Amino acid sequence: MPQVVATICSVILVALAIFQVVLLAGVPLARFAWGGEDHYLQPQFRGLALLTFLGCLVGAFAVLQGANILLVIPVLVSQIACYLFAVVCFGAFILTARSRSLTERYVMLPVFVVLSGLFLIVAITGHIS
Repeated sequence: MPQVVATICSVILVALAIFQVVLLAGVPLARFAWGGEDHYLQPQFRGLALLTFLGCLVGAFAVLQGANILLVIPVLVSQIACYLFAVVCFGAFILTARSRSLTERYVMLPVFVVLSGLFLIVAITGHIS
C-alpha cells in the first residue's frame, strides 16, 4: 500500500515541478499559482518558483525513499522528511486558502490537501512491512 501511495504522490509532485518550469518559461498560467493575480509569473516569484521546483523533486525522492521504493538514505531520515513534507504541504494549503484568486483556490487547495495526506500515510506506514 505505501508503494502505491508514494507513486501517486511522486507523480503529483513531478507534475507540480513541471508546472513551475512552465511558469518560469513564461506560459500565462500564473492565475493558478503565486497569488493568482496575473497571467504571467511576476519577477518577485521566480526565485520561489525555482525553489518550489527543487522542493518538489526532493519531495518525490523522499516519498519514494519513505515507501522503500528507493533505498539510498537511512529509514529514519526518510520518515522525518515525509513528516516535514506533510507539514509543508499543509502550510501551502493554509497559504493558498488565503489567496484572493478563486481559480488558484479551486485548483491548488485539493492538490495540497491530497499531497499532505499522502506524505502522512507514507510517513506512518512506509517502512512497516
